Amino acid sequence: MNRHADFSFRNLDPIFASAPIRSLTPESRIIIFSDLHMGNGGKNDDFRQNAEVFSSVLEHWYLPRQHHLILNGDVEELLRFSLHSIQRQWHEVFSIFDRYRAEVGMDRIIGNHDYPLADVTDLPFPLHDGLRYRIDDEDVFIFHGHQVHPRYVSPKKQRWINFFLRYFANPLGIGNVTVSHDSRKRFKTERRVYHYASVRKVLSVIGHTHRPLFESLSKADTIKFQIELMCRRYTESDGPVRERLAGQISSLKSELETLRGDPHFEESDESLYNANLVVPCMFNSGGVIGERGITGIEIEGRTIRLVYWFDSTRSQTYLRYRRFHAEQLNGTSFYRVVIKEDSLDYIFARIRLLS
Repeated sequence: MNRHADFSFRNLDPIFASAPIRSLTPESRIIIFSDLHMGNGGKNDDFRQNAEVFSSVLEHWYLPRQHHLILNGDVEELLRFSLHSIQRQWHEVFSIFDRYRAEVGMDRIIGNHDYPLADVTDLPFPLHDGLRYRIDDEDVFIFHGHQVHPRYVSPKKQRWINFFLRYFANPLGIGNVTVSHDSRKRFKTERRVYHYASVRKVLSVIGHTHRPLFESLSKADTIKFQIELMCRRYTESDGPVRERLAGQISSLKSELETLRGDPHFEESDESLYNANLVVPCMFNSGGVIGERGITGIEIEGRTIRLVYWFDSTRSQTYLRYRRFHAEQLNGTSFYRVVIKEDSLDYIFARIRLLS
């Protein structure tokens, strides 16, 4: 085990052992969001562009459906802004959080950009390093993800990052430059979480890197994997089935090309998809500060899904894909799309067999 992997295990094992344990039941409904990076409403506030989408889906979709809310780190951007200025600007969003705590329940997990909350003594909610949900004898382990890198758990280094962002980056109008913007650092973080989860045989749900992952695969990896499976089925089929598969493969190829045409898309050779057997042990809720929308992880009973919410006035990409069913939030231009979903029983069986 190399020194970075050793650090990950030494740091995550105590978090896992001390995390509050909840039970997943057939009636459980959970929504996990991370990386809001709420600021003061100014030009450097990354939350601002999706604030209406986020608050609307919380208040009018998940709350009426009795989803327990988990905010998995980096809720407030405290490395740039004061807590008072954030709460003053987004008081309506914090009011929605209050409703969740009072009506259906809410949990807060600490991240590397809201870590100063750990020093606040009068918070109206408990602040966790991680959470565990148990289903039979299996664990869903939810934590932000920064804990696998020494840089983000060193108080001295955090103070320097805080100083730079608040007194240099903010005045110069420089946006957040974090692990989420560096493909190599992002992959290193994901690889360390993946290694930990596969060895410990747990299903991990993180944020931090802002890259949505489902069953350890990115969106591009998932599309490639689906194309390969359909190509195999194509050779074994004939007639209408073969014709339908050809159409689906063509649609997936077009979707992949559209994704590669996105100027923010980075396709690295450093992909878990290149492993011989990918263990489906790592999930990432993505984030709330996407350019076109927000992503989250839903758990309902024994099903887990990656969902994407978008504003159709800014993007209609998913309205054009036949394989996705977009549900509209009544009275708004906001749509929900299930990117992928699977059975937790099936996922845990594969974790046990492939780890």
